[in-house]
Formats: sequence, structure tokens, C-alpha cells
Amino acid sequence: MKNEKLKDYIKEAIKVSVTSLPCDVKSKLVETYEKEEGLSKVFLKAIIENVEIADKESRPICQDTGTFSFFVRRGNFEEYKIREAIIQALREASEEIPLRPNAIDFLTRKNLGGNVGRFLPWVTWEYPEDNILRITVVPKGGGSEVLSVTRVLPPVSQEEEMIKIIVDDVFEAWAKPCPPLFLGIGIGPTSEIATNIAKVALYERKVGERHEEEAIASLETKIMERVNKLGIGTHGLGGKFSVLDVHLDYASIHPASLVVSIVGSCWALRKATLVVEDNKRAEIVSHNIKLND
Repeated sequence: MKNEKLKDYIKEAIKVSVTSLPCDVKSKLVETYEKEEGLSKVFLKAIIENVEIADKESRPICQDTGTFSFFVRRGNFEEYKIREAIIQALREASEEIPLRPNAIDFLTRKNLGGNVGRFLPWVTWEYPEDNILRITVVPKGGGSEVLSVTRVLPPVSQEEEMIKIIVDDVFEAWAKPCPPLFLGIGIGPTSEIATNIAKVALYERKVGERHEEEAIASLETKIMERVNKLGIGTHGLGGKFSVLDVHLDYASIHPASLVVSIVGSCWALRKATLVVEDNKRAEIVSHNIKLND
């Protein structure tokens, strides 16, 4: 495949990720609206209307179009060509959509433009042995990072201690990360492993999909129930739903450490997954959009 065509596919996935929510996220918002009460219900209606307008007019859902990460399963595609296509697609998308330039130099605080900077966009690679390229585009808003935290616990810590850390973190953040929230929880032996697991759990699993292990699925449900009892509601206005879903996964831990990492998203769980199979298929599967019909 020519890099120009791949760049155009990625650029379309970027556009879709900031202007349209995935099908499962939209459905969850509507389902929550139907069950919610009071001011939270009023604001959820406004949120859903905003999402519909953004989708119809191809405008960003939120003024903060985020920092871009890409989860890439590259198959037999060449890594340097994919990276080149991602960077060029992001530069062009920043001008054409447009996207707010959010890449800031740490020392000078100078805006670098094009959402490209040192180590940005961030790319996480996987190397399956097939001919399918799968790219998940994630524009992560700055406000939802208020929620992100990593804690190192004694390895003998029990389930209740982990749940308390998560509930306390959401309580402390309250309205800052624009609830109702989506939570990715990672458990592992080190902070980088736990955080990566949390990110993959949040962005690669469908809304409402429980972990394949019954005990972990039960823990996800317990966390949702406990967080929703906080009564934070939409934008902190009080309500039945403070969290929309919880995805938890884990790695084996170290004898001396148990790390819990929380990665959050606001109600707009923005992502778009592009699948390219040689010249046969190009589709944004998260939104059921075929690109090469």
C-alpha cells in the first residue's frame, strides 16, 4: 500500500475520533440518559444533542481535541512507514479539521503546532504475525488526566483496599474530569506495566464488555456500584451515574509490590479503530465506516 493512501486513512480515523463517538459509547450515553434523574438528566440530554450536532457537521465534540496516542498492531507493515504516515496525518488533520494545537514544549511553554512534539504523538506497538494493520486513535483530553493516578500497595493488600483507592480518587476529582466517567484499572508489579494495562483495558475493550475471568468481572461491577454511590452525576450536579463503565485487567505482581493504576476518561470516550488489510479492506470498525468501497 502506498504511504499516501495509508496517511489518508489515518487522517480520516483522526477526524472520526474527535467528531463522532464510537457506537458503543453513544448507546451507553442514551441508556444512561433514560435512567438518570434531575439536573444530570437535563445535562445528559444536552451532551447527547452536542454529540449529534458534532457528528452531523463534522465538528469536534469538545474544544479540547486532546493529546494523541496511537495503539498500533502493525502486522507485516513497516513500522517506520506507519510512524511517518501517522505524523503527517496528524499535522494535516490539525489544519483541516481543525484540531486545537495541544503539544507544548515543557521548558519554554511554546506551542509547537500540529499536535506534534517531543515523543508526540505517542505510539504503542504490537507485532502480531499477520497482514492486518490495526490502529486505535485516542485523543485524550487534558481535564480527564486529573483522575489518573498510580499507587503502590503492599502485596498483601486485599480487594477492599484497592476499591477504596479507586473510589477515593474519583471522589477527590469530583467534577473536574467531566463525569460521568469511564475508568480503566490496571494491576501489576510496576507502574509502567499497570498503567499500560489500564490504558489498553479502557480503550481496546467495548463498553459493557466484562472481563473474561468471572472474579475480575465481579470486581469491575463492585467498583462501578461503589463509585456510583458517590452521587457525583453529570458534571458534578448530583445523580445516579458517576461512572459509565469500568474495565479492569491485571498482570502477575511482584512479591514486594502491588501497583494499582487508574486511567480515566470523561463521558466522551473518544477513540477510533482503523483496520487495514493490504489493499482489500480499510474500515473504521469502531464506527462501522468503510473507507474503500
